Amino acid sequence: QCRRLQSLSQTPLLSTMAMACFVALCVLLPLSLAVTPEELESFLFSPSGLDMSRSDAHSLAEKQAPILTQSMVTITDLKNLQEVLYAPRYLDFSRSELQAQLLPLAEQHLSPADLKDMYPVLYDSLDLPKTTAKSTALQLVRNKAEPAQIKALYELLKVMSSVSMQLAKTLAIELGAAGCDPVALKNSYQASRDLTSASKSAVRANLNGEVKHYAKDGKVYTASEFQSFYGENWLLEWVAAPPEKKVADDGKEYAAGEFRAYYASSWEQKWHASQTATQMRLAEDGKAYSVSEFVEYYKDDWQGKWAQAPVLPCKECRAKEQIVV
Repeated sequence: QCRRLQSLSQTPLLSTMAMACFVALCVLLPLSLAVTPEELESFLFSPSGLDMSRSDAHSLAEKQAPILTQSMVTITDLKNLQEVLYAPRYLDFSRSELQAQLLPLAEQHLSPADLKDMYPVLYDSLDLPKTTAKSTALQLVRNKAEPAQIKALYELLKVMSSVSMQLAKTLAIELGAAGCDPVALKNSYQASRDLTSASKSAVRANLNGEVKHYAKDGKVYTASEFQSFYGENWLLEWVAAPPEKKVADDGKEYAAGEFRAYYASSWEQKWHASQTATQMRLAEDGKAYSVSEFVEYYKDDWQGKWAQAPVLPCKECRAKEQIVV
């Protein structure tokens, strides 16, 4: 994959910085994970890819190939995500939507499998309009929301006498994005008949209270601590805050819900014993920063910038994946 570096380095349009970055990455990464500008250009130009003009494909490939490589995104990953985004039975993106959004969504590590599971819940079960289901599915997958949980929340909320059908849809999405235990919500509501209080309790109970998010100060807190500190705004702040992740036995980083899916009944014991992942993302200056460094660089805007930035392997993950060639 990296054998054409010498010829590429002689191409005037390739910036010195991009080439230096690409050379370093090819040394450190397995060959199968390196995306060359030539390969990316071919995909972007191909009618079965993004069907861009040759000049646009060339320009975008020059810029994005090093970023995709740092983000551990391969051409195969792009094709798999493209299939879900473009398929009429799923998100049904137009060609222009696909051209604009495929690479950024891939760099944010949106899972095609998760999108396949999430979209039908929103479009079929909640009966959302197609455009709303599309945008909501993307955001919920970013939030690591669970489709089964959202469906269960909707089924519970829509039969409550105090909740309209439209409100049930809205609350199912909002609480699903936060992570809300449907059983805990049902039990708490039956005891109190106070949906606001029951919702707060059910979010605290989700995943046995193990979930923590990074607040504006760059430190992790539980849902209970968010509720105490932010008051009425706690739900918006909680959803906007990135979740804590830990490193599993496969050397990859996972949020608490993903740990449960990975380890099944032993997940909580594994979660307690595992190392916290130092999450990394690529800032607008082209440098890799951790959460604390994003806080320092972007100040109060860091969470929004973090949500849109390319995902990089965590520091602990990177150490396990690097291969010197």
